[in-house]
Amino acid sequence: MTKNKIKEVAYKQLAEKGYERATLSSIAKEVGIKTPSIYAFYKSKEDLFMAVYKDLLQDNYRYIKSSIDNITNGTVKEKLYQILEAICHYHLSQPEKTTAYMKFTFFLPPTLNDEVNEMFREIDEVFGEMLESIFSEGIRQGVLKNQPIDDLIASFQCLMNGIFLDLLYYHHQEDKFKRRVEQTWSIYWNGIYNDHEKAAYSDECKKTNCDYK
Repeated sequence: MTKNKIKEVAYKQLAEKGYERATLSSIAKEVGIKTPSIYAFYKSKEDLFMAVYKDLLQDNYRYIKSSIDNITNGTVKEKLYQILEAICHYHLSQPEKTTAYMKFTFFLPPTLNDEVNEMFREIDEVFGEMLESIFSEGIRQGVLKNQPIDDLIASFQCLMNGIFLDLLYYHHQEDKFKRRVEQTWSIYWNGIYNDHEKAAYSDECKKTNCDYK
């Protein structure tokens, strides 16, 4: 319980004060323990905040994964859009965690850069596996253009990162932020969607007198 409380206070102070001012003594004081007691759980300040960062990454991933699992019968388009929607909802609904995450992303001392980048790459690979399954399904169905899976994964991850960065500038203008996400998603989807499949399906509909949307 104390270990989790230390991490909770640490990420809150990180969001409020930044890494340099979120000292072990101030964290211990808020938790209600002596500063040396922290060393029973974490060997250093860096160790504590890397644990906080790992929790933030995993919490974000679990939220998005859960959102996707809830639409297992959805289309490829619905699954991809749900990922973006989940990202937006997660960050907009949890501003304190988002601020802490941004502090890790943009304002950490150089000594932690390598560890932070490595941890980010690890969770990025897990996201990649989830995206690989969705993109493979889309190509197999003919919904997406037949192009390298790695290219599709990289492009979508760049889209995710861009949306997160956009949030940095427009988090106080939620309506504008959401509108920009919709605009970006529309352009992105049109770029990967298989127009030839659409045309073929449309021709078939004409023959059978069905509706195509």
